Amino acid sequence: MAFTSVFFYHVLAQKAGLTADQERSFSIDYNNNQFLKDGMPYRYIAGAVHYFRIPEIYWYDRLKKVRAAGLNAIQTYVPWNLHEPFPGKFYFSNMANLTEFLFLANKLNLSVILRPGPFICAEWENGGLPWWLLNEPDIRLRTSDPKFMWRVQLWYAELMPKIIPFLYRNGGPIIMVQIENEYGSYKECDQTYTASLASLFRVHLGPDVTLFTTDGHSLKMVKCGSISVYPTVDFGPMNFQRVREAFAIQRYFAPKGPLVNSEFYAGWFDEWGRNHSVTLIKPVLETMEYMWILNASFTIYVFHGGSNFGFMSGISALPVTTSYDYDAPLNEAGDITPKYLAIRAQIERLTGVSNLYPLPPANIKIAYGTLKLRSLGTLVSLLNFVSPMKRVISKRTQSFESLNWPYGTVLYEARVPFSAGKYVLKISGLKDLAYVIVDGQLQGTLMERKKQEPSMDIQISDNSTLQILVENLGRQTFGYVDKKGILGNVSLSGAVLTTWIHYRISIEALFNTAYSYIPATGRKGLPSTPFTPTIYTADFLLGSSIEDTFFYPKGWGKGQLYLNGHNVGRYWPRLGPQLTLYVPKNMLRQGNNRAIILEYENPGQCVDQHETVCAIQFIDFPLLSKPVSSR
Repeated sequence: MAFTSVFFYHVLAQKAGLTADQERSFSIDYNNNQFLKDGMPYRYIAGAVHYFRIPEIYWYDRLKKVRAAGLNAIQTYVPWNLHEPFPGKFYFSNMANLTEFLFLANKLNLSVILRPGPFICAEWENGGLPWWLLNEPDIRLRTSDPKFMWRVQLWYAELMPKIIPFLYRNGGPIIMVQIENEYGSYKECDQTYTASLASLFRVHLGPDVTLFTTDGHSLKMVKCGSISVYPTVDFGPMNFQRVREAFAIQRYFAPKGPLVNSEFYAGWFDEWGRNHSVTLIKPVLETMEYMWILNASFTIYVFHGGSNFGFMSGISALPVTTSYDYDAPLNEAGDITPKYLAIRAQIERLTGVSNLYPLPPANIKIAYGTLKLRSLGTLVSLLNFVSPMKRVISKRTQSFESLNWPYGTVLYEARVPFSAGKYVLKISGLKDLAYVIVDGQLQGTLMERKKQEPSMDIQISDNSTLQILVENLGRQTFGYVDKKGILGNVSLSGAVLTTWIHYRISIEALFNTAYSYIPATGRKGLPSTPFTPTIYTADFLLGSSIEDTFFYPKGWGKGQLYLNGHNVGRYWPRLGPQLTLYVPKNMLRQGNNRAIILEYENPGQCVDQHETVCAIQFIDFPLLSKPVSSR
């Protein structure tokens, strides 16, 4: 079969006016080891593009660039926790407008490979599972546990009707739907669970939808992950022999059918405190050729990564950066890279088909320059402005989940009924990072430790106030129960402290309340205590030219940036490798703008010793620390 009639058959079919009424179909031809689209042989070279990591104003731009690279399909996850942030409260607007994204893909003749979980991993907060599931006692995530499956069923009852009109048979772009995600890597290996998911998908989507699984290329993983749907594997760049061996694993469980690499890693993600990861272009192109020779379909993971805006970065071995650039062919800001151009040329060479889609122009970036921010006060000095509705008093410390507080920070406060002196502070079950403050002064920080309780010496006065600000750095991304906060006791030299006030802190709400009460003279900059979490703010004007930019907190330590009501994300230049935050233009506006920063450690570029006025920059390019790690 000539490549044009295989790879681009769906383009020709749509130009010919093929509709759902003409019995569109997508299936697996097991006898000939291939996919069939409307009865014709079909292969795909897809790119993973996650709508939930891209501002909706840029969806069409990014998809056009996928098309212009020569790809004929995209792959995306569906993160449950984005769409159901609280039980029974569903959200499908703005960056969560899945149906609009599917509509745009269809408009550009891009097939869609949908991965609706319920677990997705993707280095996303809690692997895409809602945080509130963790409030269910003894719940076993990603299993046939009735407590978990009941919530899954309610979620799919909301999601699946939105997907049905976009199935290929109904005139939409969705050709395949994945069950779970790399389940063979999960300790439970509960095939009753995955089989139940497959049945649930078929009840909602119909018996003819093409379902599949994805697992790492090992016998153990694929054996656990495989059920009565089509199994596929994933792997990154490697030599021809190893590619053949990886597909041999798939063949063991699927003796007939097309070869598929559902995640071909052309890059890798970054974690705070590690080198920026770079995947070399040459082995990527070579492995593409090997897979092509073997008549395989494959998805480049990721083709465009985007950003983990807000608090949506997960934890892998370490917390994942706000940037999900992934060293992808399209970078975080959607710009074309040398890797993109090399892959585009390779696809043309392999297929023998000239790309008819022109390269879209680059999006404009603007360096808006220096912005001076003033301190509104330390976080602990502003606690009186926390709404009483956001305070919880209990004998023992409570988790974020028990407090019904999904992300960000909680401040734990207790009176210390001891005489002055030095004591050993121990925090049992700390998750993740704690700032220890005594009588308004920071005494140190503690991190979760795997094999022992975090501890430190602290100095207290008579009847001191102990405050522990705990930051949730993101829940782990592989499906285990990962509660946040202080999960055990807090003790001083062995004596357990009781009666705690919990402050559930929304930085923007706290700022707005404090700002309205603090006299204008006080807003000119209040002294900060060195290394104590402090809120900074600035109003600034922008003219008619509103474009993308990059926030650069040179010399600052670690914090969270908010712009005009948008939670942009975490910055941590002290650790790196990410030094800047991508700010898409939809987070800015003509006229007055407002920046709010919670700086946990120490600000940079301050003009006075009291750190009341400090500066950041908006520049027109991203920055990463060096060195890099090549793969």
